[in-house]
Amino acid sequence: MIKSLLLKLGLLSMTIGVVFWVRWTPQPPVPNIPPATEKVVASQATEIEERESHSADSSSRNVQGPNLDAVAQAEPSKTAIHSQLDLNRASAGELESLPGIGAVLAQRMIAFRASAGGFRKIEDLREVKGIGSKKFDRIKPFVMVSAAHS
Repeated sequence: MIKSLLLKLGLLSMTIGVVFWVRWTPQPPVPNIPPATEKVVASQATEIEERESHSADSSSRNVQGPNLDAVAQAEPSKTAIHSQLDLNRASAGELESLPGIGAVLAQRMIAFRASAGGFRKIEDLREVKGIGSKKFDRIKPFVMVSAAHS
């Protein structure tokens, strides 16, 4: 027991010695770089990054060719809606095309529609959990309510 106590005291004293040694050892001087040199180095780094990004862009264009642009233009945007969506007849996929509406909110809207017998006015959307005033304002121009069908 005394041996373990002496061992622990020895380790503690060595730890304290190392801490004091690190604390009071003089640090090597930091070289002073003139401000003009820092600007030159920063501008050179920026130029190198720009060259690398341009070469990466051009190499990806060469590999993928114009097909990438054609795919990007041909793929419809998730928020692209050409006409107003009827809340009483829309499927979950159509509801997901509305801005800010994911799969969960689309299912909540369908569940609300089933439980309430359909939407009577656009403002009924506010009663769906997860649709607050901001989301309602974003969705409002893209939706309409027709007579609920049975």
